[in-house]
Amino acid sequence: MGQVLSADHSCRAAVARLIAHLISRGESPCSAETGTYCQARKRLPEEFFSSVARQTGRALEDGVDPQWRWKQRRVYAYDGSSVSMPDTAENQRDYPQPDTQKSGLGFPLARLAAVFSLACGAVLDVGICRYAGKGQSELGMLRTLWDLFRAGDVMLADRLMCTWTEMVMLKQRGVDCVCRLTSHRKADFRRGEHLGKDDHIVKWPKPAKPRSTDRVTYNALPEFLMVRECCNGPASFVRGDLVVSRRG
Repeated sequence: MGQVLSADHSCRAAVARLIAHLISRGESPCSAETGTYCQARKRLPEEFFSSVARQTGRALEDGVDPQWRWKQRRVYAYDGSSVSMPDTAENQRDYPQPDTQKSGLGFPLARLAAVFSLACGAVLDVGICRYAGKGQSELGMLRTLWDLFRAGDVMLADRLMCTWTEMVMLKQRGVDCVCRLTSHRKADFRRGEHLGKDDHIVKWPKPAKPRSTDRVTYNALPEFLMVRECCNGPASFVRGDLVVSRRG
């Protein structure tokens, strides 16, 4: 990690810094040759990096001044991205390219997702999966990461996370969700409980069963979700430019 963050990314500089660190602690220096270091670096498993991110981020979050929190509540941002990697047989096996690309013409792709602390900016948890396939999506990874959230927390996300099922499941954990409206939802401020200009509370009915949810789980979900919709800018903004959150 020090090699990546340093202005000098060379392996020689990384080993030199390690030697200086060992000497400063009164320990015997290692060899200045970079071959062994490079071999050891290649053997680091993916879980090592996510584990280090969790430990470091949560240690920083635990030391946050309560005044940095929004109304004494923990606010976490969730987002995802994707990365490509060298076209090797190992990478293609673990992170195959999408089926829409012809074999030999694309690169292995992986999907990443992370939970950030709004108070200190640290990554508290991170997930990685294949780019395509059942459960291999940002919504799918959210379900593997949301055990981090506790009752009273707030999750900030983009409009991709504006999904009824996930918002309900977060609500059942006592977690509020704030995100943009998806393009297929339109706000009608003439409906619901009026709170102010372009600000109201409405009822979202239970949608048809999504493919990502089994029948037992779906049947146990409530028949509707109470949602607060409000415009996050001047009236000249388009109707889709909204913030959506659960009441509370």
